[in-house]
Amino acid sequence: MEFFPAVERARKNIASLIQLSESRVDATFTAVKDSILAQQEKTELEALQQQENGVFQDLIVTLDMFLQYVPTGGIMDQNVTRGRNNTAAKYDSYAKSIEAGITDQFLDALEKTAIESNARSLISELQFIESSLPLPFDSLKVGPTFTLEVDSVDLFFEVVRDIEDMTKELEELRATLQQYQKAKSEMDAFLQREKVLTEEIQKRKAEIGNLNKELATTQDQQKEGFDALDSKLDTRADSLGIVIHQVDSAIRMDLSNIASGIADSLTTRKQESDSLFFQVGTNMKLFQEDIDSLKGIVRYYDIAEKGLPEIDEDILNILKLPALRHKITLKNGTVLIGQILTENLDVIILQTAVGRLIVEKNSIAKYDEKFSPGPKVEFEGDYNFVEFEDREEFTGVVRNVGKKKADFVKISFFLWDATTNPVGVGSAFVHGVTTKFSTGVISDSSIGPGETATYHVIVEKEPGKKVAYRTNGVKWREYR
Repeated sequence: MEFFPAVERARKNIASLIQLSESRVDATFTAVKDSILAQQEKTELEALQQQENGVFQDLIVTLDMFLQYVPTGGIMDQNVTRGRNNTAAKYDSYAKSIEAGITDQFLDALEKTAIESNARSLISELQFIESSLPLPFDSLKVGPTFTLEVDSVDLFFEVVRDIEDMTKELEELRATLQQYQKAKSEMDAFLQREKVLTEEIQKRKAEIGNLNKELATTQDQQKEGFDALDSKLDTRADSLGIVIHQVDSAIRMDLSNIASGIADSLTTRKQESDSLFFQVGTNMKLFQEDIDSLKGIVRYYDIAEKGLPEIDEDILNILKLPALRHKITLKNGTVLIGQILTENLDVIILQTAVGRLIVEKNSIAKYDEKFSPGPKVEFEGDYNFVEFEDREEFTGVVRNVGKKKADFVKISFFLWDATTNPVGVGSAFVHGVTTKFSTGVISDSSIGPGETATYHVIVEKEPGKKVAYRTNGVKWREYR
């Protein structure tokens, strides 16, 4: 607040306080005439009291502010200070005399005289303060003017500067308070988020604990299943060994008998062919039938020797089925799916979901290989490398020749000395396409089907070690 605005505000407060005190005295005398205060009268008197007290407090604050602009010890400072202190004391006496009369709800002549005397004394002191205040320079009224002693000019402007500095500090304080309130709001929001995250973490910990318990139970069940499987396999192996031994003895005996029969038949047929040359065709047909029978017995022996024992359904559910990569179509229309274990000029041994099958090649119409569609990353061309004292840097290109996208493709290089001891190893992800996965992870090391990517691998090596040869490798993963 500046000097003259403070003076003007003090004058308005003095005028308002004089008018309010006169109105309050008149209202008090009117209310206690009948010795009974109605509720409406009490409300009006309380409203006047609050309004009067507010104007009085504002007047005191304004006068204190005005005194900061006045040189200390001057006439104006003394008059206004005395008037301010006297007004505070007389207003207290005036207010107490009215409150006492309202409390008794009766005013005798002496009490009325005291109230009127206190009101006049208060009004007189207010008029004295008003007369002590300086008039504006453009005022036509006659009264005191704001005159400063020569030696007090510097002090006055120093006070003004202090007030301006205090105003700036107040503005900075308000800005700091706003920043604090904003920071407090952000901190409250952060604490709320942290509380939610903590609750979520505790919930996830409980779920992980339950999953660990279920996993331990599952592992125990799997162990029991594998133990039962080992026991059954051992039992079946012993039984199979006995069966194979028995079958082997019987087959060997049958083979011996058949061989003797074939030898006798050949001798007889040879004798007959010497005399009946035209019956050779018929005899050769019979000989071929015997050979086919012998081949069937040998094939049965091979199946008995290499076959597997029967395993119940529970154990089959635990076992992992073979990869079905080959498709064989027989001439009779039957389609077989499995994994080719071995083959020769006559037969193919095929591992299927129900066991091993021996398929004669002359019964096959066609067969082809079923490749599982997936990513497959290969090096394209030779790599380039630069050799330093403490490291080697490799650059090159890889290509995804598979049918699906390869993720997190990582290239590794290995350095070896002449005695196959490792000298250094280093890995790096390729510079591929950027992919955002369902988990929220973002990677730039993916390669689409048929696309290429570059790599730059730095391998640190032991100083002074000589590299004899270098090897490399590539790994990848497949995500959705």
